[in-house]
Amino acid sequence: PGGVQSFQSVLGLLVPRLSFASLSVPDIPHIAGYFGTKTRYEEVKPHLLRDPLSADPSVLRPPPAEHCSPVHLTAVIRHGSRYPTLKNIRRIRKLSELVRTEASRASGGSESWLQEIRNRWEAWYTEDMDGQLVMKGRDDLRQLASRLASVFPSLLSEENVRKRRVRFLTSSKHRCVSSVEAFQEGLQRESLGLTSDLCVWADAEPEYSHEVDDELMRFFDRCRGYVDGVENNRTALLEVEKFKHGEEMEGVRRRMADRLGLPHHRLTPGLLSFPNSVPKQRSQTAFPNISLWRLAGRRFRTSLIVPYAANLLFVLYDCQRGPRLQLLVNESPVRFPGLEAEDAPLYRDVRATYRHLLDGCDFHRECEGRAVGRAPNTEL
Repeated sequence: PGGVQSFQSVLGLLVPRLSFASLSVPDIPHIAGYFGTKTRYEEVKPHLLRDPLSADPSVLRPPPAEHCSPVHLTAVIRHGSRYPTLKNIRRIRKLSELVRTEASRASGGSESWLQEIRNRWEAWYTEDMDGQLVMKGRDDLRQLASRLASVFPSLLSEENVRKRRVRFLTSSKHRCVSSVEAFQEGLQRESLGLTSDLCVWADAEPEYSHEVDDELMRFFDRCRGYVDGVENNRTALLEVEKFKHGEEMEGVRRRMADRLGLPHHRLTPGLLSFPNSVPKQRSQTAFPNISLWRLAGRRFRTSLIVPYAANLLFVLYDCQRGPRLQLLVNESPVRFPGLEAEDAPLYRDVRATYRHLLDGCDFHRECEGRAVGRAPNTEL
């Protein structure tokens, strides 16, 4: 009877997983894909809106004639969706109060959506949320882990996870620690066959085995060249300041102030620096499309390259002609620049092509201005 009960529990948990394909995709504002690095992962992979666990093993493309098998996987994964940071929470609160108290006294602003913002928009973010992972962010990493386990069953197997042959490194940032925990939960759920987001742990809490390594994961904090030359350098972001106070932003500021019924001088450039946060308000009230820069045709768009849960995967294969390496960006194959003839070139060719980077970048010399003797870089 106990075995039957366990089987029924697992079967019941699988039903929601099987029904994902029939779910309708909700209406999403067309500006959702233009939130830069704060864009959700589904804007890059829209099919995940219907089935967040759908994986595609065909992305692995070693030469079929060489009978290759993946033997090692290195993944660099960004944290999942998070709350705004403290400075933006304060900006949201300030803008909310500004609209509530001053928009009604300004000219214009009779539209129903503006009345709703004035009367019903609740600035519900609290300061303790400061950049922390939201539940959607945990799901981002759990689901990614499940998909990768489906694509790499021999590497991310239950045995390898249980025997801790899979190594996890994270920085001490709470959103990163929460993300690596969620990723491990996803692997453990996958190994148990509990693939639904609705499942619960039956008898025990998930086991975590990650290491916190800020020296590696936040190396820039210890790089004096970066701290002094960029982070604490007022001239380093001069072009950003020019843009914030330039003609394009001034036009956006004027149009937004007019739509909100605010005096122009009250809507400062500083209050316009968090457009990604506004549509997430609990009231589901989003500002209408005020202005979008002309992004069509741009090749470098951070919203498509590094959304939440962005990932960079290096897959090493054992092949007849020798080891081969394949690159995946956000679960899609990308060919190495300079080696575009193959999806998975020979490992020795990759090292030869990028030797000037692998062996030519001295961290201590770049960061501290001093050379330190070291062996050749063998991390790749």
